[in-house]
Amino acid sequence: MHAGLKAFLVFVVAVAIATLAPISMAIAGIGTPKSDTAFGFYDGADSRIEDPRGDAQAVLQESNSSIIPDVKDYHDVLGAGVKKLGGSFVFTIELAGNPNMNEKYETNYMWHVLATNATTGQVQHYIVMFPNFAPEFSDASKGWYYAVYDSTAESYIVPLTKIPDMPDDRVEYSVEDWLIANPSAFHYWVSVSVRVESDRFTGPPDYLMDYAP
Repeated sequence: MHAGLKAFLVFVVAVAIATLAPISMAIAGIGTPKSDTAFGFYDGADSRIEDPRGDAQAVLQESNSSIIPDVKDYHDVLGAGVKKLGGSFVFTIELAGNPNMNEKYETNYMWHVLATNATTGQVQHYIVMFPNFAPEFSDASKGWYYAVYDSTAESYIVPLTKIPDMPDDRVEYSVEDWLIANPSAFHYWVSVSVRVESDRFTGPPDYLMDYAP
């Protein structure tokens, strides 16, 4: 694995902490404060959440970067959904533009899943992430990757793995159910972030662009 990608894995713990609750994102400057119940919910039937068009904006996180990324249509979340097909969950983030057209930076699309462990009763926090590295950002690592992180256990279930391009209007991928403990029900939300500093892979991404719900 490229050294930059190894370093990339380090920052996800910080991302999990920074984006664990939508209220944190609202305080950071996107949207209005939401209660703890403001999540999407999957209970065995196909589930979908919606988000307004045109509400994406570059909100600086814990970074000193002076580079401000242009807001692109592929940063704008229109909705997200989950359905079960056989032994896999199909996760979808609907976008206002083509995510394969990512320019200049790293754009990371994240599914945040909160599921209760049937044995322990503990809430497990999973992050299913899909970073895309533009050629200008990292030619050696350009393209799409996928990883699953268990933030409760602070460990990777699936390390960063190269995957094919996405459809032209969404980020969509099939994830084997056992990778997130095959829950019968869970709460979820999605987020889009951007890293502009190609020489700084540690710490959270520089900007939060959009999230839903």
